[in-house]
Amino acid sequence: MRPIGTLLLLSAAAAPFAASADWYFRGTPNAWGTTAMTAMGGTLYQTCQSFTTGDANGGPRFKIDRTGTWTEAYPSADYGVSANTSYTIKFYSDTHAISVTPVASCAPDTQPPTTPGVPTSSTVNYNSVALSWTASTDNVGVAGYKVARNGAQIGTTTSPSFTDTTVAASSAYSYAVAAFDAAGNVSPWSSSLAVVTPAAPPEWYFRGTANAWGKTQMTALGGTHYQTCQYFAGGDSGGGARFKIDRYGDWTQAFPATDYAVTSPKSYTIDFYSDTKAITATPVASCGTLPASEATTLGAEWSATKTVFSLWSPDKTDVKLVLDGVSYPMKRVADFNGYSDVYQVSVAGNQHLKKYSFLVNGVSVRDPYGKMVEPNTNNNIVMDMSTSALATGWAARPALTNREDAIIYETHVRDFTISANSGVSAANKGKFLGMVEAGTTFSGVKTGIDHLKELGVTHVQLMPVYDFGSCPLVTDTACYNWGYDPRNYNVPEERYSLTPFDYVNRAKEFKQMVDAFHKAGIRVVMDVVYNHTFAKEMFDPITSKYYTATDLSGTGNSIDADQPMVSRMIQDSLEYWAREYNIDGFRFDLIGIFSYAEVQKWADNLNTKFPDRNLLIYGEPWNGYATDTKEAQRVRLGTIGRIWNSHVGVFNSKFREAIKGQNDNGGCNAGDCFAFNANPDTWRIQVGSRGAIRATKDANITIDTWDPMFAMDPEQSINYVSAHDNLTLRDKILAWGTLNGVTNASYLRRIQDFANGVVLTAQGIPFLHGGEELLRTKGGDANSYKSPDSVNQINWQWKVDNADVFAYYKQMVNLRKATPALRLTSWDAISSCVTTTRPRYGVVVNTISGCGVTDTIVIENSSDNYTHALPAGTWTVKAEKSDASVAPRTVSGTVVAEGTAVTVLTK
Repeated sequence: MRPIGTLLLLSAAAAPFAASADWYFRGTPNAWGTTAMTAMGGTLYQTCQSFTTGDANGGPRFKIDRTGTWTEAYPSADYGVSANTSYTIKFYSDTHAISVTPVASCAPDTQPPTTPGVPTSSTVNYNSVALSWTASTDNVGVAGYKVARNGAQIGTTTSPSFTDTTVAASSAYSYAVAAFDAAGNVSPWSSSLAVVTPAAPPEWYFRGTANAWGKTQMTALGGTHYQTCQYFAGGDSGGGARFKIDRYGDWTQAFPATDYAVTSPKSYTIDFYSDTKAITATPVASCGTLPASEATTLGAEWSATKTVFSLWSPDKTDVKLVLDGVSYPMKRVADFNGYSDVYQVSVAGNQHLKKYSFLVNGVSVRDPYGKMVEPNTNNNIVMDMSTSALATGWAARPALTNREDAIIYETHVRDFTISANSGVSAANKGKFLGMVEAGTTFSGVKTGIDHLKELGVTHVQLMPVYDFGSCPLVTDTACYNWGYDPRNYNVPEERYSLTPFDYVNRAKEFKQMVDAFHKAGIRVVMDVVYNHTFAKEMFDPITSKYYTATDLSGTGNSIDADQPMVSRMIQDSLEYWAREYNIDGFRFDLIGIFSYAEVQKWADNLNTKFPDRNLLIYGEPWNGYATDTKEAQRVRLGTIGRIWNSHVGVFNSKFREAIKGQNDNGGCNAGDCFAFNANPDTWRIQVGSRGAIRATKDANITIDTWDPMFAMDPEQSINYVSAHDNLTLRDKILAWGTLNGVTNASYLRRIQDFANGVVLTAQGIPFLHGGEELLRTKGGDANSYKSPDSVNQINWQWKVDNADVFAYYKQMVNLRKATPALRLTSWDAISSCVTTTRPRYGVVVNTISGCGVTDTIVIENSSDNYTHALPAGTWTVKAEKSDASVAPRTVSGTVVAEGTAVTVLTK
């Protein structure tokens, strides 16, 4: 062993290390025995260990045990490392943070480090001297440095810098440093730094919202001029961003008398003149150079060697990460990738499946970008999403040549299979995998996914399947909710998982469901609720900027997507679902609270990132019955045409009302209720059946907010008569019959067929509420969002009892798929190739000819029988009498179209 150099400034050197009985290494290298760690000074302990393979319980891994008795050990889950690798392991007893550094070997180190460079004074204040020096090198690695002042050791540090805070103003000091390594070898001491003299105490301090009204010393620039640079994230409970200049930091003299207000978020150079008390605040790009981001997006960005945690915090600077019980301060980073005001911290090691949350001004919050969450807690879960990948990869996506080819079927995961007669296995009932369990039957009829295949729909729209707030206890199996109360937008809901606490499998189950739908020829649309959250507690502790000042959603916590970073969050969430879970489209709840320009950004991003998917993007073009000062810029029937090139559609409420009337009772407003032959306004049936295309092909022409002729492309009109909200179609029909004294059962059933016969033969995209094809009833419950299964479940006995209704819906779905004339793909095609007439009361006729499709006639007759004169030639009657049992027939000259029926002919 080479002898250790003698001290240059100290007469003798005590041994820098002592074995500690407090902290022990325990892991696979020492068969989980106890190996004392070396105390490195302060709270740092260290050891070097060589890992070969793991043991019977897993791969190479370890813990740090306080007393060697397992009463206190960190981390809570074993710390995993790579096999056949040696590591220097550092542990901090105050924070319980652990870091591992690969080294060539853990062989004894006999060589001392090189002597570090002479320390230099980087900052000299009245009460501190900040030092830095050139780092040393070592054959294994430098563990730290000893610092001497005026010939006496005053401390140790693990980095080549040290701040001496025990100095007195106007006194003279000299400093030297020596390096030591993990083996206990110490280098010779450096030469001394020239004498430094701390400055006299300062007189003026900055105090404001930027430093939580603490004391930040201002820099004396000479004479009476003092200066500081401060970043203002926002205000506090007392008001907006503001500050004062305080003479002694004790509020005895502070200027100005009223707080000096500034704009946030912004950085300012603040100048103060002590003679005149004049203050100026000059905006600057930043106060120094902010560190670059280590991530490409927000949330927890995992990798095998580190996870980078990022949070948008535009008006609070006290931001921390709590990971696996350990707190880490987060620092603001430079703007990146379209993100601003981001706080970030990187934690080394594989953090997969570790619990984490954020603390903002001391308040615990979930990660708005979280990919997984521990049920009913504030803990998100770090996810290596590759672990949830399907073993054989994704199946081919079902073909969709044009968006107008879509036929959407809305359902709720629990409703669809929870019934005792669903035929689905007991474990899968009401779950993601129950949705796609094949081969299920009841009394000889197909149920579940096989029912959807038999019906022939192209898309299933799933009511909320992200993490929602209602029914938070997974053990409460009877609790029911639709789920329109989001907590984490990017997390599959635990109630629909077979393994809610197996986070990898929970994600995998969702992927298996999507993949099974694709294998069955059915695409998947997510019902998304970005317009509000479960409660303001979700985002408000981070910043109030997530929410609108006026409650637009009717829930008390509507989201403000006009804030750029909030809009970006929604854009990122949509892209995440499409990329990670292979989703085929999005139905927006209350898309009408959003500005159409923001919706256009989201849609353009999706269509650019996934150009080959023909994604469906559509929503409800209204808000929660609120008065909106930005009405003119929101998504409405009258504005949606302005973003038609972005392929965004809306529910056609005017067509719905024209067909069935009021939603929650049996009533009919003037001109409504075409399906009931109740003095209908056939003009709205005419324009609705033509895909609601605008009168003029010009998206820039301002039209009425609720103009029934609103679409620039037929794909923008989502045609329907009922959805999960309001009465089911069957309950509406029964309520109308009761109100009007109509008791003819066969006639009331015929209305069920006729109403959606109109929808399924109209230009645009048809939408069916799940169960309409079975005469679904909820017993008149018009808002069953938390009603029990007995109200909401699909009762598969309905399919047995109403086989004729199902047969008609199946016939009309397949007729639409087989008839391109019913699925024209542009404003021009409908304008030039569809001739619409209203030959008499209660009748609308669409004659489709040209545009490369077979000549087709659709007669919608709500009244008594009507004889229609046909163009020359022989025509085949493909559908009539609202009865699938009627065989096709050929006619010439005229055709009799029965009332309460859609008659379809092709030439």
